[in-house]
Amino acid sequence: MTASDLHLIPACAGCGRCCHLVVELADGIDHVPEALVVEHAGVRCMDQHGDGACVALDPATRLCTIYEERPRVCREFDRGSDLCRRILAKPPAFQV
Repeated sequence: MTASDLHLIPACAGCGRCCHLVVELADGIDHVPEALVVEHAGVRCMDQHGDGACVALDPATRLCTIYEERPRVCREFDRGSDLCRRILAKPPAFQV
């Protein structure tokens, strides 16, 4: 992607589409509140609501409620990346 392509991606103002991915927590790196964590086959992950939304996603504002302590994978998620583009290209599974 070039700098001129960035105008084709909407500004990241909290659509929350990336917050519907499974987020695996890195041992010793991610320190999120335990109440927001679930274990899948021995792997610690952010819990999700029935619609797949991360439990840390505020449904009203579509912003992360633990932004300052968000997991590493969330910190490294790049707006406009291939994964971001694939997520935006797919229709949402559920309308919120």
